[in-house]
Amino acid sequence: MHNFAIPARRTARSLGAVALSFLMFSRGPVADAAGSAVNQDYSGASYALRYEPEGSIYQDDGRIFHRAGFSYAVVTSLSGLECAGGRFSATASLNDGTEAHLSILRVGPALLRVEFGPSGSVYPESSPMLAHPVAAAGGMTMAVSDGKARLDFDGYHAVIGTGSFSFEVFDPRGNLVMDWETEKIAGDYVTPALGFRRSPDGVEPFLSWRIHNPDRFYGLGEKWDKVEKSSTRATIWSSDTAGSNTTDLAYKSIPLLYCNSGWGLMLHSSFRSYWEVGTFSYTSGSVLTQDTRLDAFLFLGPTIKDMIGSYTGLTGRPAMPPLWALGLWMSRCVYHNRAEVETVLRRLRAEAIPCDVVHLDSWMAHHYYNSIGVDALDFVRDDEAWPDRPGMLALWRSWGFSTSFWINPYLPEGTPIYDEAKARGFMLLSTRGGVARLEHGQPVGAVDLTNPEAKAWWKDHLKALIADGVSVLKADYGDAIPLDALASNGQTGAELHNLYLHLYSQAVAEATREKAGYTLVWRRAGYIGTQRYPGTWAGDTQVSWEAMRCALRGGLSAGFGGEAFWSSDIGGFVGPKPSPELYIRWAEWGLFSSFARFHGTSPKEPWEYGPQALQVVRHYDQLRYRLIPYLRQCAEESVRTGLPIMRHLSIEYPDDRAAASVDDEFLLGADLLVAPVLEEGRTARQVYLPAGRWTALEDPGRTLEGGRYVEVSAPLGLIPLFARSGAAIPRFVSAPQDLKGELPAVEVWRAP
Repeated sequence: MHNFAIPARRTARSLGAVALSFLMFSRGPVADAAGSAVNQDYSGASYALRYEPEGSIYQDDGRIFHRAGFSYAVVTSLSGLECAGGRFSATASLNDGTEAHLSILRVGPALLRVEFGPSGSVYPESSPMLAHPVAAAGGMTMAVSDGKARLDFDGYHAVIGTGSFSFEVFDPRGNLVMDWETEKIAGDYVTPALGFRRSPDGVEPFLSWRIHNPDRFYGLGEKWDKVEKSSTRATIWSSDTAGSNTTDLAYKSIPLLYCNSGWGLMLHSSFRSYWEVGTFSYTSGSVLTQDTRLDAFLFLGPTIKDMIGSYTGLTGRPAMPPLWALGLWMSRCVYHNRAEVETVLRRLRAEAIPCDVVHLDSWMAHHYYNSIGVDALDFVRDDEAWPDRPGMLALWRSWGFSTSFWINPYLPEGTPIYDEAKARGFMLLSTRGGVARLEHGQPVGAVDLTNPEAKAWWKDHLKALIADGVSVLKADYGDAIPLDALASNGQTGAELHNLYLHLYSQAVAEATREKAGYTLVWRRAGYIGTQRYPGTWAGDTQVSWEAMRCALRGGLSAGFGGEAFWSSDIGGFVGPKPSPELYIRWAEWGLFSSFARFHGTSPKEPWEYGPQALQVVRHYDQLRYRLIPYLRQCAEESVRTGLPIMRHLSIEYPDDRAAASVDDEFLLGADLLVAPVLEEGRTARQVYLPAGRWTALEDPGRTLEGGRYVEVSAPLGLIPLFARSGAAIPRFVSAPQDLKGELPAVEVWRAP
């Protein structure tokens, strides 16, 4: 098996000829020769053996600077300085004799927009990524002396070197917040502050900043590595992770990074970008984008918590999902027919396991994975396996179960819906002519969601599902738009690939809101702004102890981008059936995620894992349901502020240096701490408790002093849960079986 990196600017042309007849990790069912739905073959021998030898699913992550084949033009000085109406502008001279334009705009309180590019570059005031138009807002003044320009705004000030270029920002107390890197070795910049990387393929702008010893970094989307991002690198190019969650491949890559010194940086661009956070140089970080110009927002604030509010204020805060979405979602890949599902639903009620949603990956008559190498959607339903769909869904609803249906935005060639979309110009085209296929040449087209008519047409198909009684749509895939794609608005795949995921989720959310009256999507991928549409899950996680920990880290990382309603597939998605121990340990913390769903290629119902698993899931699921008033309170806070429900400790405890790197536990809202057991065979764990007193949630007589690690007993079936002293936790007096009918009374428990 060959795993060579695809060059950064390689077109889809050479990959387009690859027919993916090999078996890849599937998100849905496939059909056997007789047409019956069967589970996919996930053996290692079946995966990716027929890629062309130089091809790879993996990201090219070569270093940004000092690479053969590239030249670097660095800003050395500024001239023609102006400042009016909240906009600073200047002509930038570069060391190769060329010039560029630099503008710094104050666009809101402690919020700057940095625009850098060739003269004539366009920086739109609105985009799908932004929740509202953004323009210079005044409130910034300039003073120039001794080769420096000082910009004052909102109590902050920036000092810009003009004769010898530099950039520094200071907070209202005069403390240095951020400075761009200017260090040289042997007369050359190590990671130059601002400029362009040039090659025969084009021009790519970059920006570098200095890293100081106390600095800690967070963000970059749903990445599976450590949550604190010092000494890491990332490629921002949303990808199908192909059944893994242990590499830089990610569904929700976001060009957003925060530093605890008081700044955050977001690229307002959907082009691929590369981030180095103290990897090439241990004392600097850099970002390079394949866009032609640099368009970035610089958030300033005393804490990352404040800056999450600024980011979500700019890009959007989540809508409030219906209450039942906070309940349990039960699923597997796949349920084959109505009788199988109804057996599961009846047993959930018989076992007193509260549940609100059942999900169907398999509802179409034909499944395309084995035949064409990717799932696709033709909307032709399987009436044999799922007879009388409206009546079936109404019956399940009477039992207290909402229903989720799988979808994706790909239309299979040779089907009526593809032919109609092609005739009406509703699919993405190729710059080489005809309808675009996917990144690796799979024979499907993708709905052109930049075309308003195509979007409305596709939404009508989704609304028909909702009219039948479907409550929420699982928006899978969408992460394989090829570089050679051409949209009706003129964007090519280089710009549309990441953005398409946002447009896709937006269309699904709109269809649901317009037909059902609420905003809810069960989406796998996303980009800047997609956090507006709850909820999301970690995609196709592996079934392993290591992947379970990676999933938790991914969820905590995603939270810095405002992903308030997140889950993972409890038990893991792809791989052998998990051991009862792994299943129980995943369920223990998965049931305290902001959303909670069981799903995977092996059955994930608790009775499949023995009596202890059944008892543990029942216990913690009932506890989750008792805590629904608290979760609703947390959800309302997320809608109001943009803060995630699942929080890394540093969000609430920014001055706690020990908490900065803890990523094997999390806060549920501000008041509950969840400490999963993530290692096989462990019956105790070290739990870090931030400063203050903490009370064991299931043993209220036990109170511990924080600001330290404590050894906590955690035999299989028990997860350490703590409440912050003084917290008022609203909860139901008993656990309802669903959240749709009359609910129990609410009491308030106060942690001593």
